[in-house]
Amino acid sequence: MAVLNGMQLRGCEGGVINPWLTSAVDEFEGIAGWPLVLAAVPGTPSTSFERSWPIGANPRAIQGVVLNSYEADFYDRIHIAPQELALGNVVSTQRSTVWVWNAHRSSRTLNEITGLDEGLELTGQASPPLLFAAFKEREWDLSVTPQGQPVLDARITWRFQGGEQVVLHVTANRIIGWTFTPDWADGITERLTWATDILASESGVEQRRAVRLAPRREFTAPVYAEGRERQLLDLALYGWGARIWALPIWPDIQLLAVDVPAGADVVPCTTEHRDFAAGGLAMFRAEDAFTTETVEVVDVLADGLQLKRPTLSAWPAGSRLYPVRSAQLTSQPELTRLTDRLSSLEVSFLVMEPSDWPAQAPSESYRGRPLFSARPDETEDLSRSFQRLLLTLDNGAGLPLTVDTADRGFSQLGHRWLELGREERAQLRSFLYYMNGRQRAVWVPTHAEDLQLAARVPDGTTVLDVENIGYTRFSGGRPGRRDIYIQFHDGNTLIRRITGATELSPEVERLSLNASLGRKVWPEEVARISWLSLCRLDGDAVEIEHQTDSEGVGACSFVFREVRDDEL
Repeated sequence: MAVLNGMQLRGCEGGVINPWLTSAVDEFEGIAGWPLVLAAVPGTPSTSFERSWPIGANPRAIQGVVLNSYEADFYDRIHIAPQELALGNVVSTQRSTVWVWNAHRSSRTLNEITGLDEGLELTGQASPPLLFAAFKEREWDLSVTPQGQPVLDARITWRFQGGEQVVLHVTANRIIGWTFTPDWADGITERLTWATDILASESGVEQRRAVRLAPRREFTAPVYAEGRERQLLDLALYGWGARIWALPIWPDIQLLAVDVPAGADVVPCTTEHRDFAAGGLAMFRAEDAFTTETVEVVDVLADGLQLKRPTLSAWPAGSRLYPVRSAQLTSQPELTRLTDRLSSLEVSFLVMEPSDWPAQAPSESYRGRPLFSARPDETEDLSRSFQRLLLTLDNGAGLPLTVDTADRGFSQLGHRWLELGREERAQLRSFLYYMNGRQRAVWVPTHAEDLQLAARVPDGTTVLDVENIGYTRFSGGRPGRRDIYIQFHDGNTLIRRITGATELSPEVERLSLNASLGRKVWPEEVARISWLSLCRLDGDAVEIEHQTDSEGVGACSFVFREVRDDEL
């Protein structure tokens, strides 16, 4: 045991332990060498201590400001989270959790909750007045239903004693799903409408400017409704005819391959070449218009959809799944009463949100511009004409004077597209979005036998002998009739520009080319030689006829109009 020499201090009365020293040291044990043994040694007499707390000072006033701290940001007030809910398009009941926290150091009483409108409901707590203890947090469940005002802009207020209050701002657009299926007998028409501002000179030179970032999109389809669905349709049009609908994109329908249970937040499905969009909507539908569910899509995955909220119902394999766009009826439909239980009508919807799609130019090109070489469907007759910029002066007395200001005709070529499958439809849509209405131009062959080879073309030569059709007399290498598109029976193609023409005989003309064909060519190897011209679309509106869903057949017709862009 350790022995230390020291002095034991005692009070001035003598025999009393100094009150300024703690007695807890004597109770400390558990370490080798402790407790200590004190050996008293003679020392000087102790001096008495006097209590002098607090120590006096010379006080003076100091001016300053109180700085806010972390404590001031959180305490002695009422907090609400979230403070704002922007729900977007509400097509089914949306549920959110709201937290209210009394951060005061004393209790507060909630007197009332105001601002609840039709279709808004708060649950989870007792009705006010409601006591909040100090630092007490309470939780409410807020439900927003599609019933109520079309545009929701509500401020729900929690009012506490003393006038203190917190506010939750809720905004939404209420829409209801159009759950009635179309009749596919005559197909569904989708109309894309761009807007192009064109400034044209008297010579036909154009300056084209796109007015819209995305086209307007319309769907027109016939509908039959029978029994309870007819009654539901009648009431829906009566009550919601002028409001926004959640319109399923009918051509992009698919059947679920696996069951989707209630509470699922991921829907396994095919998303490629379908109109699903992150932040958009999707719809489940059973065999009738009463069994549906519309869900919000957070992200579009390669093999499914990530939902914002879990599904409310279970959907077995084979249920229908559609992409959804918000849309409005362009006009109130006229119902034809076929029987007392059956009605027919034709509906036309205008999509009320941007309909973006990836624009893609054709992969082939010529002279720095894309080449649209897809052969048109020829099961129906295709139009072909010329447009001229004619200026007529007529004073009413003499004969009129007509002047061709551009001194040339501008070809107009009808084109009909007919394909099968989603990928082909997606490629057509990407091409139409690239054209952007009448704004952009591409090279387009006529796909007609405009020239016929009259003799063999030796390898390395830059001339073609063709049957005499008056090319030297009427065209002679003028724009619009100076580029040719040569198609061979083996599938290869060549493009050349005519630089000159000469009549060799009444039967043969010789055309000079800008380059050789690079091979020996016999007339029987050539499928057709067509004119090639630079064209834009003749109109800003294009219609796609969905004869079946997008797995099947689709058709589209449009007209190309020649431009002078290549001459500048």
